[in-house]
Amino acid sequence: MSLGNAWTETTTGSVSKLNTSTIIYGTGSYLSTLDITKHKILVCTEDGSTFLKDHVYLCDADGTSIIDLSDTNDHDHTSAAGDGGAFSQILGGNTNLLDSGMYLAMNSKKANWREVITGTGVISDDTDGTTNEHSIKLDTGGTTASTASIAMPALEWDPAEPGWFKCMVRVGTASSFACKVGMGMENLADADNNDRKYGFEMCTTVNNNWFAISANGTTRSASDTGTAFNANRNSFRVHHFPDTPKIDLSIDEGTTFTKTSNIPTDSFPLIPAPDRIFRYSVKNNTGASRTLFVYGTRIVYETHNKWHS
Repeated sequence: MSLGNAWTETTTGSVSKLNTSTIIYGTGSYLSTLDITKHKILVCTEDGSTFLKDHVYLCDADGTSIIDLSDTNDHDHTSAAGDGGAFSQILGGNTNLLDSGMYLAMNSKKANWREVITGTGVISDDTDGTTNEHSIKLDTGGTTASTASIAMPALEWDPAEPGWFKCMVRVGTASSFACKVGMGMENLADADNNDRKYGFEMCTTVNNNWFAISANGTTRSASDTGTAFNANRNSFRVHHFPDTPKIDLSIDEGTTFTKTSNIPTDSFPLIPAPDRIFRYSVKNNTGASRTLFVYGTRIVYETHNKWHS
């Protein structure tokens, strides 16, 4: 019988078997004196030699080295052994993951987006007069109920898989105004719908707070975050967890607001359409210009295997 086999009612105990099947613990100095060919799992209670307190170690099958199971040191994925696997293997194992990276964050230009306007709406490139940052300016113009919207055309989104987006925006005037931002978000020129989506919105006819938004293909709902909007530059991060299911929304890296109702969790039918994977939309509720400045966007999501329906 191998020393590593499971115990049975008839197994004869021995020093060798106990050492192999028992977790040994002690100071690093003590663990360094052990013959690792005779042990499997070691736990360090105090730094010593090459061992670290509260780390768990595995003696390899050949009895020639010790593997730190608690090791969280930085690694650069340059090789398959000891570095977390080659980076090319990570990419090859995640071929459906799409990441806009820094392209839309460092290159905030309206030419990268699909534009839709109604009434006196207008969209233009802008440079912040305070920070000199580039942004896209969504302007409703002076006619009441005018809208301006930019949407990102991309490969189809699979809501059954997790994803997230991050963006920074600034509201020009925090009154008589509405905006919507997010994955699969509808245009403010259109009525709300139940298509799969997640993101955030605000409307001054309701109150002065940001709302977390989600829809699962059957029901759309909005949850008040309790965080009031303002006319400053604000960063938003929204994570979508279909397995939980929930979305987490944080504003300016503050307290995370969690929404668990009507979360998109399944893939079909294929909505939203590829021409509106992600959207920013604004609308005025008065006969005056209302603006939203889009400084940067990063979108991470998974598509379907075929990349199209």
